[in-house]
Amino acid sequence: MRFLTLLSLLVLLTACVNNSENSEELTSSPEATFAIDDSNVPQWEKDELRLIPITASEAFLADQQAVAQYKVLSEAIENERFRVSEKKPYGRFGDAEAVNALTVQNKTDETVFLMEGEVVQGGNQDRVIAEDRVIAARSIEDIPVFCVEHGRWTYEGDKALNEGDKKIFAFRGYYNVASGKVRRSVASGNQQAVWDQVADIRTQYSIEGSTQAYADLETNDEFVNARATYERYFGDKLAGNDEIVGFIAISGNQILGADVFGHPELLNRQFDALLSSYATDALTEGNDMALSDRKLEAFKNHLLQELNKPSSGLREDGRLVHLAQLP
Repeated sequence: MRFLTLLSLLVLLTACVNNSENSEELTSSPEATFAIDDSNVPQWEKDELRLIPITASEAFLADQQAVAQYKVLSEAIENERFRVSEKKPYGRFGDAEAVNALTVQNKTDETVFLMEGEVVQGGNQDRVIAEDRVIAARSIEDIPVFCVEHGRWTYEGDKALNEGDKKIFAFRGYYNVASGKVRRSVASGNQQAVWDQVADIRTQYSIEGSTQAYADLETNDEFVNARATYERYFGDKLAGNDEIVGFIAISGNQILGADVFGHPELLNRQFDALLSSYATDALTEGNDMALSDRKLEAFKNHLLQELNKPSSGLREDGRLVHLAQLP
């Protein structure tokens, strides 16, 4: 009996050790690295747009300092030493085959982050970036894109910074991050789907224009003024931010999507462009219905699981740069 008692105690002690180890594993789970605050905080909600902040732990951020230094496209495109240009055939392929690729020349000493869904204006036609990319300092790289201006294939050099820009058909216009509808169609990899979504949003706001450009939204005062109300309200909410790395965006009973960046500094730089996308979504597909707790919880759990996968999102040297989750 004494032997059985000692054996039972040994089993219990082993179980306690295993439970302790499991507990330690849980603290290193995605919930420990990232936290999602879905309490109803008034400062993150206006009309038909609600933003749920996502924060990261100090330990995670301490390892992400390299990402904090990245510039974003809206900053880089104003620098003469950084160019986005048409991918010229030089006899390698037909001119039409260059539609879905652009060439990025980064002659600066800074790394630049390009986000899927960002729209550049100029070249022979406006384009939307088709996937997240990190462009290293002093490098040149081709990137995949889709057309968001149906009908133009001539260079308009009014935004060019110099004669060099004109020679390579450079893009110097920047038009934020596109709406969620366009971003989802970009993720599908289908040019026709992109055109369809651009046409849909133009029709919704009765946009006219000979080249069917997504950026023609700026010609509609009703849209521009309505979007500006969201931009003014949320625009300064990240002042001094050193903890928030992303958001889940919601409108009524719809989850518009989520964007998580590798460092608060990168989010801070990209926030204005991203906010334009979320505000456009709220105006074009939002509502004031209630989102079910079950639906939100399922989305949050899936997002945390994706964040914990070493292969998910854009990673550079093993570090997270950006992850988007678009329903």
